Amino acid sequence: MGDVVIELGELHHERQPAPLPVRRSPHPYRAGLALAAAVLLALVTGAVPREAPWRPVIVPARLGDAMFVEHDRLYVVDAPPAQPTTAVQSRIVSTYALPGGELLHRSTAAVTGAVFSVTSAGSTVLVSYRVDTMGAEATVAVAAGTDRALWRAPARMLSVSAADGLVLLHENIPESGKLSWYGVDLATGRHRWVLREPALAYTVETGYGADGFPHRLVTAAVDGHLDVRDTVSGRVVTAADLPVPPSWSRRGITLWPAGEILLVGGPAGVTAYALSDLTERWASPLDLSGRWVEPDCAGEICLFGYRGGVQVVDPVTGAVRWTSPRWAAAAAAGTYLLVAGREEDQARSPLAVVDPRTGEVHGDFGLWRPAGRVRADGTVIGIRQLIGDDIVWYASLDPRTLAVRVLGEATDVSGDCQATTQVLVCRALDASVALWPLTDGRIVTGG
Repeated sequence: MGDVVIELGELHHERQPAPLPVRRSPHPYRAGLALAAAVLLALVTGAVPREAPWRPVIVPARLGDAMFVEHDRLYVVDAPPAQPTTAVQSRIVSTYALPGGELLHRSTAAVTGAVFSVTSAGSTVLVSYRVDTMGAEATVAVAAGTDRALWRAPARMLSVSAADGLVLLHENIPESGKLSWYGVDLATGRHRWVLREPALAYTVETGYGADGFPHRLVTAAVDGHLDVRDTVSGRVVTAADLPVPPSWSRRGITLWPAGEILLVGGPAGVTAYALSDLTERWASPLDLSGRWVEPDCAGEICLFGYRGGVQVVDPVTGAVRWTSPRWAAAAAAGTYLLVAGREEDQARSPLAVVDPRTGEVHGDFGLWRPAGRVRADGTVIGIRQLIGDDIVWYASLDPRTLAVRVLGEATDVSGDCQATTQVLVCRALDASVALWPLTDGRIVTGG
């Protein structure tokens, strides 16, 4: 089933999946080529017996258990007590390897509220949870496979650098005035550095490495003073006093990181500064108020309005390359952008493939939706589910050729599906976790 490429068709409620028609620019000879390809496909595959449908690997879980998915790990946290309580709870975190679903270990974390983040680094499992109903949060580090707490901190975990043995934490309780950032030692929890965010300031992380760890923190004050801090050492690597609009003191600070530059501005315009030394790169009359920035739009910068619409900006010059009122979200896929309309319109809006430099529509994938990161071959996993159905179709989407390779169907699932580059992870109707393979080889289960 995984080696049949289907480029045309329409998904119905039956068990034979196919994408919506791929829309391309018209060419007079394409219809003949499509017919020839269809005949050739029938001749090639007609005598080959179809493989039995994939059977997923099942990871046990119960109703109320929480699921957290990373590239090569799956965490299942057992359900909290039925009655809300602020008493200490012992929550079991089961860690499984992906894509195979092998149980690696079970760890026990003592918490006092809902768990909202789990990750691991080496032999340490990190769990962030809510302390109370007032917004306080905490993180506990547990030795993997045990109930032994290594350290505990009154802040949420943002990221971990296993290479540097560092955990980046953020404490954010505006009511109490506690706005702090910490770099703590992964093994001991000791502070390597602490940043107490000044009053009327704003701090944002940036400078992400290949491991997903942000290596810079930028703090801006309403008077225009900016500090750029190294998150491993805590050292301020550059600082400057920049001209900022008066609106910062009234309406808040407008600061967006975008790769190697920082966008600073407000309603009257934006200025881009180099992250490395805060020297000015360019200025533009673009209005950043009421917008959010997607910094990696296949080499460009995307400015989205909160009600939809996008402006795509050249990061080198600040020139507006193109605008469109249609798109409300974008994700880079190689040299293309995958764009979609507003969430409420996505049930009838196709997933389009556009040229990031011109905005020209290369084609679309119908109602498929992307899930997970771009894979090594440039493809993206797409999923589709009919409203009210318990079947999720999954496929490989190729933005370059617009081909859709249907990989299979995940049956009896609730629809809570996430994808890595190798496996589709879905909650089943019975609350268990099902792992559906996205590769040509079958998954071999472990213990």
